[in-house]
Formats: sequence, structure tokens, C-alpha cells
Amino acid sequence: MKTEDFQHLLLRSAVTVMACDGSIDDDEINEIKRMAESEIYFMGYDFAQPLMDNIDYIKANGTKAVNEYLNDLTVADLNARQEILLIEVLIRTIEADSKVQDSEIKFLQLVKSKLNTTEETLITKFPKQMNYLVDSKNYGLLGEFTDEVELE
Repeated sequence: MKTEDFQHLLLRSAVTVMACDGSIDDDEINEIKRMAESEIYFMGYDFAQPLMDNIDYIKANGTKAVNEYLNDLTVADLNARQEILLIEVLIRTIEADSKVQDSEIKFLQLVKSKLNTTEETLITKFPKQMNYLVDSKNYGLLGEFTDEVELE
């Protein structure tokens, strides 16, 4: 996937996981901004307007927006490095508010099920997050995200 498309996907990923627990926390938004301002994978990406557009879209569309994202991810042409970076962005966003919700883990597992990277590779890369990387509830087998996402 081309750099700009990948950057947009990363931002959209972060916003989607942030919202899947039904709230958009300032700590999560601040973490997304920190990543966009300082991480090399966002270098040169003007994130301010896309961030607001993604937040507005998910507020307006809720669960439908989450499932659209998952469908789009299914056809994304990501290489192995991009898949690892995607998981990193999701984990950082999930952990930003210090509250890891079951709906966020469910979303992470659904994303993992769309990728080619193995669970073992992810656990090796993110050993401290093993509890949410192991799909003990078989969320990855679900066809779509089913929790209601209604944002204010």
C-alpha cells in the first residue's frame, strides 16, 4: 500500500478502535495526535482535518462505520511491516485511556483476522499485550463487529 494511503488507514484505524467502546476519550485523541506528530510512519502526513473527518464520520455512523472499516481492511494490500505498524497503532490507542474495554479487544481480534501476520509474530513483537493478542474468545471468527457504537 502506498505511503499516503497507509497513513490514512492508520489514522482511520486509530479513530475506529477509539470509538468502538462507545466513547471518544481525550487521552485517546491526544495519543493519536502524538503518533501523527512524532512517528516516522506519519511523517509528512497532514492529519488534522482527516482526524476530525474520521471522528465526525464515526460519530454519525457508529457500528456501520466500524464494519465499513473492517471490510475495507479485507481488501487493503498491506505488507508485513505495515501490518505490524497497524497493530502497534491500535494497541497504543487502546491503551491511551488506561481502560482496555472488551469491545476494543474484540475489534483488535477482528482486525487481526484480516491480516496475514501470525498471532505468534504479534506476541513476539508485543509481549506485554499478549492478553489481548491471544484470541481466547474467538472474536476473529465473527463476520462483523456487533457491539452498538453510539457516540455523542
